[in-house]
Amino acid sequence: MAGLALSATMLAAPVAAAAADPHADMVFVPAGPFTMGADARDGEVGVQIGVDSMPRHEVDVKAFWIDRTEVTHEAYRAFVIATGRETPVDPKFGDFYAWSGDEFPPGLANHPVVYVDWYDADSYCRWVGKRLPTEAEWEKAARGTDGRTYPWGEGFEPDWCNTRESEAKWTTPVGTMAHDVSPYGAMDMCGNVSEWTSSWYKAYPGSTLKRSSFGEEYKVVRGGAWMLWHDPFARVTHRTLAFEPIKRHRGIGFRCAQSAMPDDAMPDAAAGEAKPGDAAP
Repeated sequence: MAGLALSATMLAAPVAAAAADPHADMVFVPAGPFTMGADARDGEVGVQIGVDSMPRHEVDVKAFWIDRTEVTHEAYRAFVIATGRETPVDPKFGDFYAWSGDEFPPGLANHPVVYVDWYDADSYCRWVGKRLPTEAEWEKAARGTDGRTYPWGEGFEPDWCNTRESEAKWTTPVGTMAHDVSPYGAMDMCGNVSEWTSSWYKAYPGSTLKRSSFGEEYKVVRGGAWMLWHDPFARVTHRTLAFEPIKRHRGIGFRCAQSAMPDDAMPDAAAGEAKPGDAAP
């Protein structure tokens, strides 16, 4: 019985912590419309602009909170210990990336956890009293309302986010790319790892595009990653990838979101958005 009591306490701990400070390490995204998607005005269609990212369309999003950074190995380890969840592993080359018991590979504590499938990500977010963001929420959190191309505005700089151009050749600690910050303060939405969303891969409203992959078989993954070229993958409008929920990959991680309550106060940082081209402090 003592073991059961301990287990129940461990499982309840994240929820209790969330109750004490429900939005620690999260940023607020206010309600309202934004322009989602892209078209030929934003770049060369089929090269810089994916045809599945068209057309531009207005989406009215309810207020929500989103994690400031991607979920780290250290945070995910607590979930593994408390729930007994199987640890992430490279499905083809187990020696390339493997945990030892409940210990992640050395040196990765503050790096985004990878090789998690959609079900792992969804379960973790629920465990901490949150959920995965929708595709629209993810894009608004990364883009704001001014139609920018990258989280910071316009113009790609290889040293500003962890994509293939930066030559980091692996993930970097979350939140260390000071310029890779969105208008609302979310970090690493240009690069580091691509991220699971809750959304199924479907055509946008107004699109005439037909694909056999559209429907409720593949989940949308958003954002650039350390092994992907910035163009087109780091553009905030790009629908990076769509995979079966069981997919595990070294370039895929996640962050969590939470719907805002009516009495949630807007933090000062979210009251005004950065302008295109503004550099992070």
